[in-house]
Amino acid sequence: MPIAASRPATANDLVDLAQAATAALDALLADAVRKVREKVVVENRVVGRIFDREQRAAHGLAWLATYVEATRQLSAYAERMSRDGALGEIEEHLVRIGLGEFIAQIAGGIPISQGEIVRPSDFGLSQAQVAARFSPTVETLIATGNTGNRTDEVKP
Repeated sequence: MPIAASRPATANDLVDLAQAATAALDALLADAVRKVREKVVVENRVVGRIFDREQRAAHGLAWLATYVEATRQLSAYAERMSRDGALGEIEEHLVRIGLGEFIAQIAGGIPISQGEIVRPSDFGLSQAQVAARFSPTVETLIATGNTGNRTDEVKP
């Protein structure tokens, strides 16, 4: 559900944003799993030497899965806090910052070591495939998650 600029954001708006982001990232993870599987599976079996050759994609996939799980947990936290009437300004900022940063890193590159970043292309995903999963709602979390100048307007 897009947050309208003409009214203040509510806890339910954030929960809706978080759930939409989680659904989009779950789908992106499924895309990445499928692409990595295509790289390392032959005749329904993982081939060790191919897996070794594709270890960057496999290692990166584990990181992606971890980030997606973190967004699931943030979404569940927002939902619990909202349901309990405890989703205050600080909790909202924590959720927005976390989601915004995780999503931005998933789209642009997850740092997996001090000098190594795994990008969607390492899984075999194109920028178009990633962009197709990111609705304006998800883009809003990237744009407003970690900024003091946040707006609650979703732009098409």
